[in-house]
Amino acid sequence: MVQKYTYIFIDVEATLIRGKQYIIEIGAIKWLPDGKVEKFSELIRPYRFTKLNAHIQKLTGITTEQLLGAKSFREVMMSFKKWCSKDTIFITFGEFDRKVLEEEFARNYFDVEFLYPIIDFQQKYMIEHQIKEQPSLGGLLDKYNIAVDTQHRALADAVSLFHIFQATKGETLIEKQQTSQFGMVFSELRQLEDTYDLSISYIAGNVSSSNIEIDKMKIIKKQLNFDIHEEEKKLENGEKEIVQRTIIYPNDEVKQFLTKIIQDVNSKVLITRSGLKKFSRINRLHNCSFPKTEVMTLQHLLKTEENLAEFSFKDLPIQSYEQELHRLIKKYQNNIIQEYKRRNLFSKEEVKIS
Repeated sequence: MVQKYTYIFIDVEATLIRGKQYIIEIGAIKWLPDGKVEKFSELIRPYRFTKLNAHIQKLTGITTEQLLGAKSFREVMMSFKKWCSKDTIFITFGEFDRKVLEEEFARNYFDVEFLYPIIDFQQKYMIEHQIKEQPSLGGLLDKYNIAVDTQHRALADAVSLFHIFQATKGETLIEKQQTSQFGMVFSELRQLEDTYDLSISYIAGNVSSSNIEIDKMKIIKKQLNFDIHEEEKKLENGEKEIVQRTIIYPNDEVKQFLTKIIQDVNSKVLITRSGLKKFSRINRLHNCSFPKTEVMTLQHLLKTEENLAEFSFKDLPIQSYEQELHRLIKKYQNNIIQEYKRRNLFSKEEVKIS
């Protein structure tokens, strides 16, 4: 298979300063379509930096003295941008690097669009192998018998990621997971006096470079019965206390609804309000589990709590609920389209990423 793009495998080391993450090192490997490989590595002196956290110093081997003599983020990024090629796809391992880079770019008034498209290869690997536990770089190096130098330095970790990408045929894996389809899931679970009020909404459709089309929308609203049991709990000091435990009972129709959603969302991008964690209680109750797939959250896409709050429809009748969901998805469709482009989810035939 002929390599189509230039890939840059990037890793950063960061430390917490005044409650925010600041990058102290960047390392990158550039892999060109002709097979040529280039390296970039720089320490970075954080703004108003005085002393490096002892834990980070022990973990990375970087010293306070080295950082005091390093270049600023702006200086390093100017060099890094010149070093990068055009039509590049950035590859990270985990969400942390993208998040910290975006924050640093915003803090230094750099155009954040330079960072895109950017792909979290850890997530791609988990989707490909349908695993829920996040693999480590070290674990994958062992699995694929890859020998590398010291880890927990930016360049060393970028090199590790590069070799893992090669060993797992990363380019093919990425193309395999490109999709224009999405499934959007919302849920509300509220305790009333005698029951729990549950509503689940599922919207499926297609995303293009200019528009979102909704293919189907399904909503279920049910009352779940519950009981409260009193139990005796032994405390650490040996004393006992009575605690109340709420037991919610599953609903067959809800289980059937969830099963159909899970079947439909497989291989699509899953969009939720703030992740599947809050939804997990409903899943466990009905013995259901979502497949590992690409996940976006409205919490990230919409940026503000005010925008996110628009997607709460506690007491609307179903018809009004559907109309409001249609309106809001159209209102914020550009946010979703932009994230598809940033993650390189469109195939080259669907949209050209500039």
